[in-house]
Amino acid sequence: MAGFAEQAPRNTSPYFSFYQTLFDTIDTTSFFWQPYLKAIGGSQLELAGLQARQAQAVLRWTHQMFRASSPADAAKLSAELWQTMIGNCTDAAPRMFAVASTATQSVAPIVLPTPVKRSRDTLILLDHEQAPTESYEQRRVA
Repeated sequence: MAGFAEQAPRNTSPYFSFYQTLFDTIDTTSFFWQPYLKAIGGSQLELAGLQARQAQAVLRWTHQMFRASSPADAAKLSAELWQTMIGNCTDAAPRMFAVASTATQSVAPIVLPTPVKRSRDTLILLDHEQAPTESYEQRRVA
């Protein structure tokens, strides 16, 4: 009877230790690469925003160039276009540097608190075969 009470081993696969080591290595590697990938993704978003603003400036410039009445107006519009484009670049530069600086930050793993173990409901079974003078033992049933 005591042989049946033994618990089964935790790992049933012969490859358990190999996969456990593999997944631990992947987790460690992801902690190393996460800041770099986050910086690359953020810089790509900033570049996409800059390109969208530059495209809007060029479209506005072409629309106004069709309405220009003299070469002086065309030169003025071209100067405003370059001023707008350089202004967009100077606005985006600090954000690009801020995003690039996230690559140097370390990532601390998030450790979640362990859940509180709830007490299980127990059922007290009385053994009726014992004499009433003997003390009844409590057996817990989950």
